[in-house]
Amino acid sequence: MNLYVVTGTTKGLGRALATELSTDNNNMVVELGRGVSGKNGPRTSIHADFGDVFSTERALAELATLLEGKRFHRAVLINNAGVVSPVARFDRIDAQALQNNMSVNVVAPMLVAKAFANLTRDKAESRLVVNVSSGAAKRPVRGWTAYCAAKAGLEMATRVMAEEARESDPTLSICSLAPGVVDTPMQAVIREATLESFPERERFRQMKEIGVLRDALAVARDIISLCNTERLANGGNYDIRELLHA
Repeated sequence: MNLYVVTGTTKGLGRALATELSTDNNNMVVELGRGVSGKNGPRTSIHADFGDVFSTERALAELATLLEGKRFHRAVLINNAGVVSPVARFDRIDAQALQNNMSVNVVAPMLVAKAFANLTRDKAESRLVVNVSSGAAKRPVRGWTAYCAAKAGLEMATRVMAEEARESDPTLSICSLAPGVVDTPMQAVIREATLESFPERERFRQMKEIGVLRDALAVARDIISLCNTERLANGGNYDIRELLHA
């Protein structure tokens, strides 16, 4: 049996990941998120509001109970949960929305990775943490001060965690992976932003119109396929488009 823990499974890429993983009866799929992703497949859902650290910690305590006494061939965490809001100029950002962004995009994945590393130690032959990143971690996008900063922070956290795992936990690999432009509800939020808040809005609307956005299920299948290869090395920082065309 393989273990897959996926965060942010209520919709979008997370939902597609949980759905696809659950088609294989050799997988135990644990969803961490605000709602249930779907009906098919052997999945366990644990409620977690990643904007609230106490909710996150309660969910991780439930995960610990769920995994108690179990062993796996392979254990994989996909830290997918994320929010783009607030979409606004830096001098107009709402404080509460900013705090929520950092909690969901940086604090929560670090806490989940910490719990996963501790809970699966000596319970699987190999373990992998994939932190879902974005091109926004490397490129400044007007209106995305919070999102760009959060994704850049998550990438650096990934690099540090990977260095520490290399020294102390050789069965654990930690990497970041940018999935490219995916047709998800987050993209819809971006397209509905005001032009003043998000000057690149029309480019994102055009990507939707001409069909550049990839289907979430297709991207999910690519991510799962990569998780089952040796191409996601410890400390790696990947763009899925470059891996697929390498």
